[in-house]
Amino acid sequence: MSFARNSSFAILPPHTRSSIESLLYKPPHSPPDAFHHTIDGMYQGKWNAAFQHVNDDMLPADYERPSNGSTGRLEMSLTSSKSTEDWVRLVSGYIQLQNRDTSVVLGLQGLYWRNNGTAILYGVPEISAQTTMDVVRAMPSKRAFNHAKKIYDETLGGHLLSYTLPEDTYPGCSYQIYMRFDPSRESSPIELQAQLAMVSPQCNVWLSTPSDQKVMGVTTSGYRLKSSHYFRTVLALLLVQTILLVHQMRSTPTHAAMSMVSYPTLIMQIVLDSYIFVVHLIGCMTFGGIYLAFAVIGMLMFMVSMAFHMKYLIAVWHVQCPESADALSSSGRRGLLSIYLRFYAVLIPGVYIIYAFIDRRNRLSQWLMGILLATVYSYWIPQIWHNVRRGVARRLRPDYVVGTCVVRLVFPTYFFACPKNIAFIQPTWLIWILIAYNIGQAAVLVLQCVLGARFFIPQSMQPDGYDYCAALPPADEESSIGLDQSAASHTHECPICMAPVYSRQPAEPAPEHAVTPCHHIFHNQCLMQWMEIKLECPICRAPLPPV
Repeated sequence: MSFARNSSFAILPPHTRSSIESLLYKPPHSPPDAFHHTIDGMYQGKWNAAFQHVNDDMLPADYERPSNGSTGRLEMSLTSSKSTEDWVRLVSGYIQLQNRDTSVVLGLQGLYWRNNGTAILYGVPEISAQTTMDVVRAMPSKRAFNHAKKIYDETLGGHLLSYTLPEDTYPGCSYQIYMRFDPSRESSPIELQAQLAMVSPQCNVWLSTPSDQKVMGVTTSGYRLKSSHYFRTVLALLLVQTILLVHQMRSTPTHAAMSMVSYPTLIMQIVLDSYIFVVHLIGCMTFGGIYLAFAVIGMLMFMVSMAFHMKYLIAVWHVQCPESADALSSSGRRGLLSIYLRFYAVLIPGVYIIYAFIDRRNRLSQWLMGILLATVYSYWIPQIWHNVRRGVARRLRPDYVVGTCVVRLVFPTYFFACPKNIAFIQPTWLIWILIAYNIGQAAVLVLQCVLGARFFIPQSMQPDGYDYCAALPPADEESSIGLDQSAASHTHECPICMAPVYSRQPAEPAPEHAVTPCHHIFHNQCLMQWMEIKLECPICRAPLPPV
């Protein structure tokens, strides 16, 4: 098998061959020991596309290719193993090409020469298959062709020529990939940089990194170090979030206090935690090098959500929906079913959007991801409305509001604002709008605690609150037995302390009595103490408006 008759590089147009040769062999030349001994790692970068003509007979009907002049992003994962020669390594992995509308994944196989920092790979789409001979044919010179053939033949025990494609395999657009790595830098030994060019002989498509940019990567050991730092940071955030929630639960021990907490807000927080769990679960499958870290983080978030948030939600729900508190009753079962249906109705579409964003990252998935983030990070809106409706806003601790806001914003800020995030997601300025939106909600909640629940509503539009100090009605007949007419018109008995209740005299600064909307009369202090426990009438169990 000769280079002249079997090379897929030799059939490329002259200007394409010249560009590849310039990429691989351009000066300056570095010493052989200056390059990375291995190129195992995760990479990301940008590409530009160009082609002169395309042979559509080589493509499946549903196969999408980059258009002329289009640009996009690439993500690549490479692993290597020893060959029969010390300074040549066998390389395998995958590369994902993305633009606004499509995403294509290619399986990779090839060789890396660590004496000059060059890697020559062959990539085929998931719909196709490749043989080791494809890598050999992609070599840019007769010397490299014979050298690659020798290495693979020795590695395969002399069976190189016996590896052929199955008869039913469709070739599609396969790519020859040429990379030139920069020498290793002592200041950052875990970073990898390379120029890249990809060419498809069948489809005559040319992809390359922009002239002023390179493919940036992190070695496998460096990537695991980043995942370790990420794991420790998230673990600390989970601890802070749990402490804040426990303190909030302790600050609302009574029914009256829990009635002032919005359970839709708690549901949205649980949904958000579930989405973060799903992100880490999908990350386990997508990024193999950080499987353990992402798996442990996801399980810890799930456990915290179920052990604390769900317990708090059920307690608040039982207080605000007492008719559904008994899970064995028909109304209780309907209430629980309603909560679960709402939870999964929001969760399942969100899981699909997250998976589509991680897998494809096209324009549609990015827009859907933005809508999803804006929705789940509106979790303080129900609490703000709950405060306005009830006229009170002092049952959410300010440190809980601020701490929860900061902790939950760490994840989108890291993944969408940090250019070197662990998932290689491209930063976007839109994340700052989301951050300002969520911080604005927290600021309104804190101001409600200081200035009042309805401070931002004009006085003319605010509803009148209930006045518990209304004039005493005449005593009923049963309470008037044995009293003269004058005393009976002003004397009532407090059902809580069983002492008489008198109307306010002109010289008294404040009334002693309190009248509920259901027309029951109590001492003011007795009723206020009762309402700290339950916001319902001690006699008829009718709901009581907050003071």
